[in-house]
This record gives sequence, structure tokens and C-alpha cells, in this order.
Amino acid sequence: MNNKYYWLKLNRDFFKRHDTAIIESMPNGKDYIIFYLKLLCESIDHEGKLRFSEEIPYNEEMLATITRTNVDIVRSAIKVFTSLNMIEILDDGTYFMSKVDKMIGFESEWAKKKRDYRETQEELKKLQVDNVHLMSYKREEIEKDKEKDIKENNLKEKSSRFIAPTIEEIKNYCKVRNNDIDAEAFYNFYESKGWYVGKNKMKNWKCAIITWEKSRKNNFNNREANIKQAEYSKDYDETFDKRIKKL
Repeated sequence: MNNKYYWLKLNRDFFKRHDTAIIESMPNGKDYIIFYLKLLCESIDHEGKLRFSEEIPYNEEMLATITRTNVDIVRSAIKVFTSLNMIEILDDGTYFMSKVDKMIGFESEWAKKKRDYRETQEELKKLQVDNVHLMSYKREEIEKDKEKDIKENNLKEKSSRFIAPTIEEIKNYCKVRNNDIDAEAFYNFYESKGWYVGKNKMKNWKCAIITWEKSRKNNFNNREANIKQAEYSKDYDETFDKRIKKL
């Protein structure tokens, strides 16, 4: 047997419609609206007709039973619906939901399975696309992180890498220090050593300038001390010779 599946399409403006607003404002109006929605659903199988079977239409008492609505509410509501052309009463006494034809649809069991399959495939495609976008986004973020790390490492290397000064830079620094170090001699000395200090690569040439200053100062002090010592010895020897002569 080829079953059919029905549905009811209720527009989003259903409760804004004039007839719905008028009914809802009445005494028991909200009960009427609920009853009307139940009638719509009940009429789907018979394309808008309210029938117990092909031969037997529903009467008011039967409608009250199947919708679990007070029979007095049913009678009053049907009068209202009829007056607003929401329900028609056919020649055989059948109640017909006059606006339901634009609100219902149906499909076969095979069509439903096909639609379900198609919807499933669409969901899978969407998930695959989302996963592709996610993986692409992650790859982009990883590449950005790598580039950032490379740039940071390059900056660190540049900042820590020793750059030999020019003779002019050495002269200018010595002028600021007010020392008498020969810039060309300093440059040529370390250039010949590949700018190594002992076994280690020079890190700061300005510190080397200061070291040279201290070394020159110490050499100068030693030389001055030697000169004074020599002069003292000379004076001592001359005084000693004079004493010998007097004797």
C-alpha cells in the first residue's frame, strides 16, 4: 500500500489575520481558535472535509468528542466560523474548511523517503563544507603562527647578531668618550681577528673601546711609576757618589 503523508502549512501571520483577531476578542475566543486549529488538522485526510468516513460526515457532537471540546463551544464556534466564511456547510451536511486547500500538502511514502534522503545528503554536504572551512581555517592559523615565529626568531637573531662598526662610528664614539684611542688601529686590530675576543665572538664593540681605555690607563700609570722609579734611582746614585767623594 502506498501511504501518503500530509502536512498543514500555517502562515506566520495567522494570528494577525482579521478573522482570527475578531474571533480571539470574543468571549471564549481563544477556545474557538484552538478548536479551529484542531478542525484544520482533522480535515487534512479528506482535503478539507470533516468526515468520519467517506459516507458519514461529522456532526457537532462527534466533533466535540474527537477534539475534546465542550459541545456548547463547538456549536457557538461553528456559527462564528460559518458567518466569517471560514467553514462552509455542504448539501449533505458536511462541514468544509474553506481555506484549507491552500494550507495542506501531501506526498507518497516513496516521495517522503526520497525527500528524507535528499535532506540527509544536504546536511552531510553542509557538514563536509563546514569541515573543509574549519580545516582550511586551522591551516591558515597554523601558517600564520609559523610565519609569526619565523619573524620573531629573525628579529631575535638580528638583535643578537654582532655587526662590526665602521671606522667613522668608532671615531665618533671615541670623541664622545673623550679618549685618544686610534680608531683605525682599533678597527684593524679586531678586523684581523674576525672581531673575536679570545675564543668568543665580540658582542659589543663599545665595551671593547672602554676596555682599551682602561688598559691604556693602566699602561700609562705603570709607565709613570717606572719613570718615577728611575728618576729616584738616579737621584739616589748621584747623592751616593757625592758622599763618597767627600770621604
